[in-house]
Amino acid sequence: MSNISAEKIKSLRDKTGAGIMDCKNALVENDGEVDSAIDWLRKKGIAKANKKSSRIAAEGLVGVISKGKLSCIIEVNSETDFVSKNNDFQDFINSLLQIAITKKYTLEELLSVEFNNENTVQDALQSLVSKIGENIVIRRLNYIELNSENSKFGIYIHNKVSESLGKIGCVTMGSFKNDNPKISDTLKKIAMHISASKPLALDENGLDKQLLNKEREIFLEQLANSGKPKDILDKIVDGKIKKYVDEITLLNQSWILDPKKSVSEVIKDFNEEFNCNFVLEGYQLFVLGEGVETNTKDFKEEVASQLTQSS
Repeated sequence: MSNISAEKIKSLRDKTGAGIMDCKNALVENDGEVDSAIDWLRKKGIAKANKKSSRIAAEGLVGVISKGKLSCIIEVNSETDFVSKNNDFQDFINSLLQIAITKKYTLEELLSVEFNNENTVQDALQSLVSKIGENIVIRRLNYIELNSENSKFGIYIHNKVSESLGKIGCVTMGSFKNDNPKISDTLKKIAMHISASKPLALDENGLDKQLLNKEREIFLEQLANSGKPKDILDKIVDGKIKKYVDEITLLNQSWILDPKKSVSEVIKDFNEEFNCNFVLEGYQLFVLGEGVETNTKDFKEEVASQLTQSS
């Protein structure tokens, strides 16, 4: 079968991430059967991922709340960005935040907690799905807790739709010996830096050793044919690894407001000026849809999808 429609090729490409010609060949080899073509691509090592749901939820909102010694960050996903502007959707997340901040829950535990006098969170979620007409998923939640009375949170929400909801949410936590009003402002600025620079860890101790080993292997492979002696190669790779660590660890990153300084240097200068003995203890960052594989849909298709659902 050589007469394969463009629609089928696009469908297979959306589901697998494979190239156009690979998708066409897969369909030709499997008589136009999409599911068989997916298996064929996977066996050939061409498909980038398993077959994906046609209703992927990667839009939505991130919510942040702080109360007492606890701060909670939640991501709730929808299929389209339209839903993030929906009042019912926003009200649901705000109610969810109020429940989640009462104690540390796992996501599974949160779903079974009472949402109102009659329903659980899971029941309320299903009702919202039915009302809005889109797949909605409570994807993840996490907590950060103050470790003493001499500690504070800093919160930053990017692309806000309300005081507690946006597209990126970050909570920082720092301790101090001498309190100062500027500590809260510094924690918020660090949260803004994190939201923009997206470090993988606070410092090198927080990094996965396998990640660094993998990078070292890549650098060595890149220099394999350089003809340089092993001891020189090792020094070059050590330098590359140090630079890589500086780029992905918060305290070593260049401060977004003054790239000539690292974040750790900014904190040192702050302590020298205000004598606070301020220490950045940790952070939590949620970027909406991060790590979710999506089918690309242009704005026209998104509008058409909404109109179809509302008709």
